[in-house]
Amino acid sequence: MNRQSLSKISTPSIIKIDYFQIYTKPCRNCPSGVEPWIRQFCKTNPWYVPIDVEWAGDWFNQYGISQQVDDFDAAIELIVDQHSKDWATYSEEKIRSIHQQALRIYGMLHARWICQPRGMSLMKDKYEKGVYGQCQRYACHGTHLLPMGTTFTIRRHSTKLFCPNCYDIYRAPSLIVLDGAHFGPAFPHIFLSEYSQFDKAGEFKPFEIKAFGFKIHKNPNARFSVHDKNKYEDEIPE
Repeated sequence: MNRQSLSKISTPSIIKIDYFQIYTKPCRNCPSGVEPWIRQFCKTNPWYVPIDVEWAGDWFNQYGISQQVDDFDAAIELIVDQHSKDWATYSEEKIRSIHQQALRIYGMLHARWICQPRGMSLMKDKYEKGVYGQCQRYACHGTHLLPMGTTFTIRRHSTKLFCPNCYDIYRAPSLIVLDGAHFGPAFPHIFLSEYSQFDKAGEFKPFEIKAFGFKIHKNPNARFSVHDKNKYEDEIPE
């Protein structure tokens, strides 16, 4: 095959990247036969909620994110399914790179979105269905858990689970490896402030260790103290 023939090879209109089908040409909306990118994302990641396209495309909500990723504008175009004319020139390799950046951007936007009324309402639906699991502590009586992160900085810690009853933080199941920054440390507190009916801290009665009816005081030099077991300084999600 000569060089002239190679120059005529174009990127397919639709390519598959993992569980996604990506339309590779300029468009104003997602064409029929290809699901919107956000819908595809949430199908493969049930812990996330869909972000409104208009909200995701608003520069105000994107503040501070563009400096953390490459191909920011193209990645936003992919997320909101509004591809500029530049997409006509992108190679398949370039589009795959843009898709990876879009995944990262969506996670950072998601942490902001779920602290907004609409996003919080969607998270409430998942919380009530027990999507994030139940607290295994006996005194919590199966209280549903909330996802959270320990920082807004990406690739530092995986997602943890917060119990609105005992106010403790737990590891997510081993099969769930999501960046904690996609939920952020503020979410549980804002959520419980908005939906105070789920805040059960006032009802929680911690288990008291007793022997022959007498309370046993905790050794101040005990190996594990409250919450210390939930610190993971060197944890970085893959």
